[in-house]
Amino acid sequence: MKKLAIIGIGPRGLYALENLLIELEKANKNIEILLFELSDNPGAGHVWHINQSDSNWMNITERALIGIVGRPKIKYDNIFIEAFPSYHEWSQFSQAATNPDTFPARKKLGKYLHERFNSLHKALNTSKSNQLIASKVLRLDIESSHIKILTASNTYICDDVLLSIGHQSTELDDQLESWTSHTKNSPKRELYTDPYPLQQFKHLKNNFISYIGIRGYGLAMIDVMRYLTINNYGNFKVIDSSTFETVYYKTKEQHLKLIPFSLDGLPMVPKPLNESIDNWYKPSSKEIEQFKSEVEKVSRKNNDVNSIAFLMKPFAKITARIFLDLKDKAIQHELNAEQLESVVLNWSKDEEFSHSLFQDETLAPYHLIQHYVNMALGKSPITLDYCIGQVWRHCQPTLYKAFSHAKVNNEIIETVIALDEFSKRFSYGPPIESMQQVLALVDADILNLDFIKDPNIEMVDEGWKFENSQGKSETCSVIINSVLDAPKLLDVNTSLIKDLLNNDLIKPIHSKLGIETSKDGYVNSELEGSHPNIAVLGRLAKGSVIGVDAILECFGPRIEDWAKSYVHNISKE
Repeated sequence: MKKLAIIGIGPRGLYALENLLIELEKANKNIEILLFELSDNPGAGHVWHINQSDSNWMNITERALIGIVGRPKIKYDNIFIEAFPSYHEWSQFSQAATNPDTFPARKKLGKYLHERFNSLHKALNTSKSNQLIASKVLRLDIESSHIKILTASNTYICDDVLLSIGHQSTELDDQLESWTSHTKNSPKRELYTDPYPLQQFKHLKNNFISYIGIRGYGLAMIDVMRYLTINNYGNFKVIDSSTFETVYYKTKEQHLKLIPFSLDGLPMVPKPLNESIDNWYKPSSKEIEQFKSEVEKVSRKNNDVNSIAFLMKPFAKITARIFLDLKDKAIQHELNAEQLESVVLNWSKDEEFSHSLFQDETLAPYHLIQHYVNMALGKSPITLDYCIGQVWRHCQPTLYKAFSHAKVNNEIIETVIALDEFSKRFSYGPPIESMQQVLALVDADILNLDFIKDPNIEMVDEGWKFENSQGKSETCSVIINSVLDAPKLLDVNTSLIKDLLNNDLIKPIHSKLGIETSKDGYVNSELEGSHPNIAVLGRLAKGSVIGVDAILECFGPRIEDWAKSYVHNISKE
């Protein structure tokens, strides 16, 4: 009997297992399955752990989770596995188009994922050919036609391995390395190189006096901010349910200062309030099909391109049409469609590009957030850059499908991924309520945005001294790094990945990206003539695929492609 190991049973590993069983049922095949998952919440994993803080909110609307479809009934190896409902069915989701979108805590989705896994595993557990192993995999060795899996206490032999592991730690950059050394000389100086889990900051949140610097100004910063400020001294209160205007009230005095900082000092941009406003930016089905066709025409057949015009021209055309259709909802202008398309193309070529139709980002940080909140509420004229970001979000799922495993050169792949990352300040934006909380904490004199843009930071006896361009200074004894590592394969420092690299069993598609894989997920090895039976799905395959950070991509066609390919291959033997 063939033996398969799936390493990592988060959402992607869960969906891979389900599709594997569906394909095995179709082919009337049985195999032995080893599941490796260190988290005590299989299906949810660490990111969606059911016991994490309520402060961790999703940044995708609950409405959009319609993409997490239900699991059909499966009969495998004389085991009957019950169907499991979609997320919307499970949560009894219902929302009118004009009602504000909801953004639940991550642990709510985690509960769904864990229950979905348990319903599957309970049935599989009746068979001796399936094991769930709560151990960390340290290395893989290729021996003849088999793969040896080594943990701290055991060795397992299998024929194929699927790596569906998520976020992996990477080598610290020079700044964090120097700050780590700085903390060794004094217990009063604290540095946290990872923002999660938030519970590690429990001893900080209720200190009477605390000055904390937060490196980064994105979604993780907001999670950290919220966790530290919902404490014994105060909490948030929404005072206007139509706009989520919020105040931070103190039940007793606390001397807490949070000082976020980043290179560009630009905030995340909130998503539209509700489905009705979000539909202002939604391309038509015909436009999406045309966009898909144009991207696939190049990415599937042509590896001789030297720009991303094949992607940006159809996108610019869609965006220009939508911006013109906004009419008086947009800021006043006299540009026609062709001129607007030109502006969008220029935006894609230069991160520093500005235009009179774009939001003035030189505004004071507080007022800049207010402008973006008002656009998200539909209460102030829409700027072209806000429109671009929202249209890009609607096009992302199509882009991810059409461009993954593209046959263009690696530099073009890197450019597309860099542009998608650049767009995420808009397209992966938080709920309006999160940004209203930021404003509320500034009003309460807790969150200090004076040092938000690339301050000078000096290591001093008390910790870290911040100084801005106006000469203002503040000193923190604690710094929390909220900048999450990019999935750059060559920087990953976990033993499993380093060992695979050292043995030439995997290679990056680009020095700045992840593992090179084929369409069915199997790795392209550095070893000549070798095709190790190792497949990779998810974050570590960034470059071969794009969109790896989206939860909906964990339930997408790439996982289905792997399952079909695996079962097809063993059926031929």
